[in-house]
Amino acid sequence: MYDNTRALAENKLIILYLIEKIEVPLSNSEIIQFAQEKNLMDYFSVQQYLAELVESGLLDMTTENNSTRYTITSAGEDTLNYFIKHISNYTKTVINNYAKENSKRIRAEYAVTANYFQEMNNEYTVKCGVYDSDGTTSLMEISVNVATKDQARIICRNWKNNAADLYGEIMLRLATEPQDDGESHGREPKPITIKK
Repeated sequence: MYDNTRALAENKLIILYLIEKIEVPLSNSEIIQFAQEKNLMDYFSVQQYLAELVESGLLDMTTENNSTRYTITSAGEDTLNYFIKHISNYTKTVINNYAKENSKRIRAEYAVTANYFQEMNNEYTVKCGVYDSDGTTSLMEISVNVATKDQARIICRNWKNNAADLYGEIMLRLATEPQDDGESHGREPKPITIKK
């Protein structure tokens, strides 16, 4: 019984340690992938531990468009700091190496967001954003309304695949003085073209 309780506590600490080391909200799938890849926990155990950590206030959970992300709370940090000696040095090394190798990739994924939701009039609102490397400061957010779910999905996919180019193009257009060739008075400005 003691060994089971100890393993349960250590596994929860491992999850807290992982999330703290990555330093950005981690998705459910990223946590599961790490735990299974490193043979630390199975899928169902990870789900149970995450639910219990959220319930006890050690993790915060946010969900958008079927993507759930977790962040460590200050209570979670305090708990981790107090009980960190219960995580083996080997496991800490595995997590530290994983964070070092994957932190940049995870941050880049978090820095670009594209979500959609259905409005009351059966249209869809698509929200796209680019954030700084820790995902906390918005560099750009756009919101558009479209008629169908398919259009919303296409916009989300295109934004995620081309965010750097689109962000650069929009910023260039917004930050460049228009050329006045003497003939532009009274004419509409050229529309911004967003490439697919």
